[in-house]
Amino acid sequence: MEHVNILEAARLCGVSDKTIRRAIHKGSLPASFPKPNRCEIAVSDLERCFPGQQPGHVQVAAEQRLAALERRIEVLEQQVQEWRSKLEAGMPRRSPRKGERSIGPLPKRLVSLLAFAALHHVPEQKVLTHVNMDIPLLKAVRGEWTDQDGTMVKLALDSSGRRVFYQLYRELPYFLRCSQCPHDYLDTV
Repeated sequence: MEHVNILEAARLCGVSDKTIRRAIHKGSLPASFPKPNRCEIAVSDLERCFPGQQPGHVQVAAEQRLAALERRIEVLEQQVQEWRSKLEAGMPRRSPRKGERSIGPLPKRLVSLLAFAALHHVPEQKVLTHVNMDIPLLKAVRGEWTDQDGTMVKLALDSSGRRVFYQLYRELPYFLRCSQCPHDYLDTV
């Protein structure tokens, strides 16, 4: 004959442990006490005392709910993966402004990002990291231009980019201000 303790009996019958204790105290549920603070209840007695309850039905119901939740999580994870792949596949590259050249000589309103970083003594890698983040801290205009000295430029800053550059890096100890800092004059260009 299988025996369970009070907590296991409560779990099997889907009632609280206090309900089991009250039934034992009232005498409607037989129990044995082989040791002090140790109570054993026969599973067959549980079936007689709680006839509407099927021993183990609560556990089965909980396992069914858990299995249903796991299936829902799998479906949600698949949906998230599908949405991510759609986003990655469907994200068009932002095209340059209408009428703006993305090849040829560097437009006068733009300045080479790397040259600008060198002028202000900001490490290239730090600037490139901030440009290439998922949500960039520093937005650069992309294209293929040649600078006045013939250098190939693929990343450039417009006036708002120069202002953001100044705001991001001006507090760095190695930042070197140029004669045109804080670059507010570029609003009128």
